Amino acid sequence: MIESNCRLRPNGADVAAKVIDGEAIIMNLANGLYFSMDEVGSAVWEMVESGMALDHMAEALQARYEVSAETARADVGRLAEQLVEEGLVIVSDDAGQTGPSPEPVESAGPYATPTLTRYDDMADLLALDPPMPGLGALPE
Repeated sequence: MIESNCRLRPNGADVAAKVIDGEAIIMNLANGLYFSMDEVGSAVWEMVESGMALDHMAEALQARYEVSAETARADVGRLAEQLVEEGLVIVSDDAGQTGPSPEPVESAGPYATPTLTRYDDMADLLALDPPMPGLGALPE
C-alpha cells in the first residue's frame, strides 16, 4: 500500500500524457497501452504532475467537489495504486518532504469516482512504432 504522505511522479521515461478538455490521456510508450481518466481523474493527474502528496490531493478533491474526506482519501489511494501498477507513475524519492498544498478552487460540481480506463486495442501497433512526443511539429 502506498503511504498517504508520499508523492508520485509520471514515469517520464516511458509515459506521455496530456489533459484535454477535462480528460487525461496517458500513453505507456514501453508497451503501447493507453489510458484515459475522467474529470476527477484528470485533476488527480495534474496534481501528480505538480508533485503534490497523496494526502494533499485528497484534501484538494474534498475542497473542489462534494465528497467526504474518507471517500477522497480512499479514491486517491486506489487510483495511485492503479497508476503505479500500470507503470504510469513511480513513487518519488522525496516522499516525506513538504511540497505544494492544495489551493482553493471553485466548486467543479458533482463528484464522480476517478477511474483509469485502459485501452489495449492499439498496443501492438504502438509498441512497434511509438509516437515521439518530444519532436513537435516538423518544419515546412
